[in-house]
Amino acid sequence: MADHSPRGALMGFARQHFPQAPSGETCSIVAQLLRKWPLREVEAMVKGAALLGWTHLRSVNSKEGLGRRWAMTRYWDEQKKPKHVLESLGQVLQAKGLVK
Repeated sequence: MADHSPRGALMGFARQHFPQAPSGETCSIVAQLLRKWPLREVEAMVKGAALLGWTHLRSVNSKEGLGRRWAMTRYWDEQKKPKHVLESLGQVLQAKGLVK
């Protein structure tokens, strides 16, 4: 039976995006992170590691915390990016029929 909770979804995301690592190891690392940090932060760590192209989550769970900070920074940088390119003022005015 599939786990549709936010934690289950995060575990599924981790298994899908880190297939090179053994599934048990990936899930164990995510579980360890969830014991230390809130779900939202762990989600940022795991998704940030995927954005960075990492092949496993060991760096995210390092004792020094550098990998965790890198992954979170990459995730939040991606979230801050504009979702679309703004149109020029001329294009907007033309679209509204105010300028030819």
